[in-house]
Amino acid sequence: MQAEVEFRMKGHDVEDDQWMVRAAQGDTQALGRLVERHQGRLTRFAERMLGDREAAADAVQEAFLRLWRSREHYQAQGQMERLLLRVVRNICLDRARMRTPPESLDSLPEAANPIEGPASDVQSKVFAEAVRQAILCLPETQRVVFVLTHYEGLTYREVASILQCPLGTVASRKLAAVATLRLKLHDWNE
Repeated sequence: MQAEVEFRMKGHDVEDDQWMVRAAQGDTQALGRLVERHQGRLTRFAERMLGDREAAADAVQEAFLRLWRSREHYQAQGQMERLLLRVVRNICLDRARMRTPPESLDSLPEAANPIEGPASDVQSKVFAEAVRQAILCLPETQRVVFVLTHYEGLTYREVASILQCPLGTVASRKLAAVATLRLKLHDWNE
């Protein structure tokens, strides 16, 4: 799996560099290809960071706008996806600082005993919301590592490259995030 993710990223990045060369020359269709290729992943990432689909779409749009504006300065290094994830992360950080903190987990309904039937669908949705809120309550440094590794399937090495931090820092932040989530979601395990 790890080799597959790294191969996929490297393959995309070579093509991405070619598209950016064309974009640097003013080719808007080349930028469109980059948007098509990366928009889905970036939006999922931003939504998990911000907890809001509309805000996530705006953050990703802003990232591509920044890419377009700085296209002449792009240096082909085979790291487009990492660059875009870093830009989206920074935009999400800026936006998170401007808004109020996420709703406290104390306001969520308490965990119930497992139920079969239609009520279990409701319980699953309530649990999914509890997980979403718990992730939003993580400190940003832990949240970004958790989302990139758990949901986006990136390796610790890839995350370290995106965040420009040591591998050990990524590992400790992931460990701390998992411990915090287990603690916050403890009632759901009983």
